[in-house]
Amino acid sequence: MKKFGEFWVPDADARGARNRRKMEGAFVGKQGSIEPLLKAIEIMQAQPGAETLADRSAIDAGANVGSYTRVMARHFAHVLSLEPSPDTFACLERNVFEWGILPKVQPYMAAVSDSRSYVRMGTSFGRLSITRKVTGKGNIPALALDSFGLQNVGLLKLDVEGFEEKALIGAKALIADSRPYVFMEVKPKEEEASERPYAAQNLLLGMGYEVIAELGANRLYKPV
Repeated sequence: MKKFGEFWVPDADARGARNRRKMEGAFVGKQGSIEPLLKAIEIMQAQPGAETLADRSAIDAGANVGSYTRVMARHFAHVLSLEPSPDTFACLERNVFEWGILPKVQPYMAAVSDSRSYVRMGTSFGRLSITRKVTGKGNIPALALDSFGLQNVGLLKLDVEGFEEKALIGAKALIADSRPYVFMEVKPKEEEASERPYAAQNLLLGMGYEVIAELGANRLYKPV
């Protein structure tokens, strides 16, 4: 792993001049591309009942090296930070330790899905670790969020490269019990080219949610 600013990143993200420039732009003198999440939290804090957010938990599914996890730790009582790729998880774990946000943050090496399975993560050669997605069966655990037994969750963030629908199915009990805000990556171009466009969003709307903000490639959903 290599360090840029205050962030350890996988060797794959520091390989080649183009990737190194991206890492320098994201992490040297910066805390990553956190602006969409900061805006989402600002919107949440303006909603009725916002005074309870600081006492609730947050889930960062698809945490990568932890830039969003770090923000969540400032605003929530507990953060479950999930990252499936072993080399990226090692960086996440080291970052969380060096930032001094243990035990408030619980790093966990797993993908999220609708049930327990074991998967493999991959991406095209030379691409950043943040673009990795499930490519088949392997030895990395994939778990339903309901299996963690979390209560009083205030924010569920999903950036899981196409597994958003399965992640929501695996979190139905959590969503029914806690009614968290959901901050989810939605890429219209990819959605409209898929066999089931906006499947994850439609599932979430069917659970009694509405879109209250579009923030870059992410949407913020509020329980109605």
